[in-house]
Amino acid sequence: MRTKALNKLSAVAVKSAGDGMHSDGGGLFLRAKNGRKSWVFRYTMAGRKREMGLGALATVTLAQARAQATEARQQVSEGLDPIAERDRPSEAETAAVTFAEAVRTFLDANAPNWKNAKHRQQWQNTLDTYAAPLMSRGVKDVTTADVVACLLPIWHSKVETARRVQGRIDRVMSAQIALGNRPAPNPAAMKDNLEHVLPRQKKDVTHHAAVPVDDVPEAFAKLWERRREGQGAAALVLGIMTALRSGEVRGLLWDDIQDDMIVVPKDRMKAGKEHRVPITPQMREHLDSLPRFKGCDLLFPSNRMGQISDMTMKAAMRRCGLGQYTPHGWRSSFSDWANREGYRREYVEDALAHVVGNAVERAYRRGDFLEHRQELMADWADYLFSTYSA
Repeated sequence: MRTKALNKLSAVAVKSAGDGMHSDGGGLFLRAKNGRKSWVFRYTMAGRKREMGLGALATVTLAQARAQATEARQQVSEGLDPIAERDRPSEAETAAVTFAEAVRTFLDANAPNWKNAKHRQQWQNTLDTYAAPLMSRGVKDVTTADVVACLLPIWHSKVETARRVQGRIDRVMSAQIALGNRPAPNPAAMKDNLEHVLPRQKKDVTHHAAVPVDDVPEAFAKLWERRREGQGAAALVLGIMTALRSGEVRGLLWDDIQDDMIVVPKDRMKAGKEHRVPITPQMREHLDSLPRFKGCDLLFPSNRMGQISDMTMKAAMRRCGLGQYTPHGWRSSFSDWANREGYRREYVEDALAHVVGNAVERAYRRGDFLEHRQELMADWADYLFSTYSA
């Protein structure tokens, strides 16, 4: 920046300046408009012209404005943006930001993304429980050793919880780095950091016990025969026919039954996307047989008119002699059957309301293969009831 011809303005010139921009040199200007006067500093950063306010003449004298302009010119010469430097939190301010405050800031900022208040509370509870030693620490002072101390006690005993805690601390600290409240690197990052300190976890993969494909018709028949003996059995039967998750079935409302379709709103779907299920004749028979309870919109209300629990559905399976399997496992049975029958993967995954493909692929594929899924669900219903037609 050219710095010659500095200090062009005198005290008298400043006092008598009319409307307009009056240069003092070196990027410092007095702006006068409608009797109001203020100081601005103009500069170019990365090819972009910028302007930084230095304050009103009533509170910033000519000498003070020149001192600010001198400091700003020095920052520009060092490749620093004066506005960014001015807005950067001071050491005293960043030292005051505790991890507990950082968590609250993160949760508040992401509130629109939470599916419900319960999700946010789960974040808070997890960190309150397993990252308690960090809560009173300033975010600048949190070290990798501090994070390891939180994770090690549960690293092998609570594998999934430990990974969830690590990921949540990681995201909170990343946000603080982005806000300028602490320098990089992130002490909770796994790559090139925690992976060198924490021992490898043993993966304990458990699957929901599913009825073998060949045994499906006979197992379903047991449930169908007892579907009027309780809400658990009734909900389970519809869940099997629709391939919905148990929570999605338990939350079904009568308003979700729309002509020849069950339409579950996106806020009740795990993937956060509206899901449509074609109603087959067998499904219609079951729906028509369900009683409606005055003052309750749920298809399968509990005795207190709230949602039944997953345990209610599990109990129904036990009473039918299917206790070795789980309600969720029926979705695996459906998937195994559909793949054995040669149905395209996309149709099966859509029927299960799974998120398939990357973001670009999903953006271009706006449909849900409904026409093809009508055939799929009809064939599935026929297979479920094949013991009756044998």
